[in-house]
Amino acid sequence: MALSGLGGNANVELYSNFGTKITSSTLSDISAESIIQSLTTGTYYVRVFAAGASSATNYDLSLAFTADPTDNAGNTTATARNINPLSPTASNYSDFVNTVDPNDYYRFDLTSDALINILLAPETANADLQLLNSNGTSIISSNQTGTTVDSILRSLNAGTYYIRVFPSSGEVTNYDLSISAEAIGADIAGNIRSTAKNIGTLKFSQDFSDFVGTIDTRDVYKFTLSNNSVFNLTLNGLIANADVELLNSGGTVLLSSTNTGNADESISTDLTAGTYYVQIRQISPAESFYNLNLFAEPKTEMLEIISGSDSPAPKNLIAVGNTLYFTANDGSNGVQLWQSDGTTNTRLTGINPGGFNPANLTAVSSNLLFTANDGTNGAELWMYDGSSAQMVANINTSGNSDPTNLTAVGSKLFFSANDGINGRELWVYDGSTVRLVQDVYSGTNSSNPSNFTAFNGKLYFTATNSTNGTELWSSDGTSATMVADIRSGGLSSSPSQLTVAGNTLYFRANNGTNGVELWKSDGTTGGTSLVKDITPPGTSGFGPDQLIAVGSNLFFVTDSNNDFQFELWKSNGAVSGTMLVKSNPSAATNIGLGAFNLTTVGNTLYFTTYDTATGLELWKSDGTDAGTNLVKDIWEGADPNNSIPTSLVNFGGTLYFVASEPENGTEVWSSDGTDAGTQRVSDINSGAGNANPTQLTVVGDKLFFTATNGTDGTELWVIG
Repeated sequence: MALSGLGGNANVELYSNFGTKITSSTLSDISAESIIQSLTTGTYYVRVFAAGASSATNYDLSLAFTADPTDNAGNTTATARNINPLSPTASNYSDFVNTVDPNDYYRFDLTSDALINILLAPETANADLQLLNSNGTSIISSNQTGTTVDSILRSLNAGTYYIRVFPSSGEVTNYDLSISAEAIGADIAGNIRSTAKNIGTLKFSQDFSDFVGTIDTRDVYKFTLSNNSVFNLTLNGLIANADVELLNSGGTVLLSSTNTGNADESISTDLTAGTYYVQIRQISPAESFYNLNLFAEPKTEMLEIISGSDSPAPKNLIAVGNTLYFTANDGSNGVQLWQSDGTTNTRLTGINPGGFNPANLTAVSSNLLFTANDGTNGAELWMYDGSSAQMVANINTSGNSDPTNLTAVGSKLFFSANDGINGRELWVYDGSTVRLVQDVYSGTNSSNPSNFTAFNGKLYFTATNSTNGTELWSSDGTSATMVADIRSGGLSSSPSQLTVAGNTLYFRANNGTNGVELWKSDGTTGGTSLVKDITPPGTSGFGPDQLIAVGSNLFFVTDSNNDFQFELWKSNGAVSGTMLVKSNPSAATNIGLGAFNLTTVGNTLYFTTYDTATGLELWKSDGTDAGTNLVKDIWEGADPNNSIPTSLVNFGGTLYFVASEPENGTEVWSSDGTDAGTQRVSDINSGAGNANPTQLTVVGDKLFFTATNGTDGTELWVIG
């Protein structure tokens, strides 16, 4: 109502039907009076009166009535408006609060944890917002002044909740209410180290998504590094403030990232092998989803022997326990025996500088056996026992016995040597005595033992005599026995590539009838037989090649039809189980050179092969047609874009190898068998330069190899 047109002071009052004053307007002098009031249905009275004996005046009185909007929200929790179900898309509601309708309640039910976002926009006067639990107890409120938007962002567990909208100090206003709910998935990470999500050994990149807020204030992840590694962490996708910490196995914070607001967090550092934790913390009262990326790759370091551009040419890399032994030339002592623990290189010998030349390094138990020339006794058998190097025996007292084919069978070392009397024959060292096993080709003639392979506690090898030619033999270290005369009559079957798969010894041989084919043996004459005549009758093809075991099965390549194209085959030892791996004879892996650089990791065969679409790239096979596929086209495009993977090794259950591509040259790569999981590990010769890594050798939890950074020559390097 409005009272105007005054010539003197007059006031106005509003009364109920019972004569009770509800409100009044008593401005001074001739100021217009007004009353705005919410009223329920009923009868009311307006009193206009002069404010004093001398305040006579005419006046104009106007009254206007506006009906309140329909009240859609109840005034108690029991009569609250049900707004189920909520969704990530906001639901909007409009209503009105005043002194007559001082509370609007809304009810919603959550069947799972969710992040609730509530916005209240008053139109003309102050109204406030409150979130209550199922008992009507306040959880949190928003009390902005005037028509400023009130907001509540809160994570809630499953249950029943209420929203209360109410006017501030008798205010009257329409309002708009908005509410949305985004489901919070099951918590994948515990809140303390003992319940941390254990992601196991961290290799390269792993991603996780979760939530931290009122109902889950922190998430903890546990990971293990098998090697010294470069570690990177990124926390992003934040809608509010959350921080991240890196902890050691004892829970001590090593590093943290504490940016403000919803800025991304990150940690980058070098870590030694061990166990670590990542802890993500809510910065109260923030509520936020997040994306976490953890990345670790083994650290690549040079173990320099000669400073500058001269090359020590490390060679003959071999593991004995957790120590690497190798040969190198430091520029002063010639080629000598060295060792490395991955941190420090140590020269072990300084014998006959310029002529010692250790070679044929072989591990036998905890000792290293090798051949070398001390300048006095010629090339003979030597041993390093962890403390010193000494010659084991001077087999040829008048010259060089030149031991070769050094092969450990249990605690014995078998090798071939020439004592100057019996020719080149089979010898054995049992840890205390070196002796000739047998003069297979009697007299000064040489049986030339070769293709040494340990099988069922014995040595299997090939040797030649005047009666049988070159055939398959075995020895337990006391004597030697011919296993089978495959090509009788003094002719040679020439067994080669002896390979153990399961309980079977496989090899290639020529019986004079079928040509060079795949054979097998259980170590007895009766148990030695042709597996399958793969090549057509009357032809020899190229014969089986690159024999390798994958579990109890044998994989190999051969040319089965004399088309000069090698094909990938497998065998379980039976005729019916010896077959092409890929059925299409005109496609990879059955064209060109076929598969080569065959290497086993678990039950998977990795290899290099040619395909018309991708060139020479990395492939894998589980022994089935469907499971034999390209892993990754590293140097994208067809030939001549060939990455030519080489030096394939199993390093801790992951394939490591050397490959080339135009942006980074020839570097070390690794693969878990997937395109995304095949990544370059090193950038030793930065840019497009070629590091040319070779001799990849696994020693415990470290991978050693030789490479050049383009400045320091070819040196020893280590990953891990």
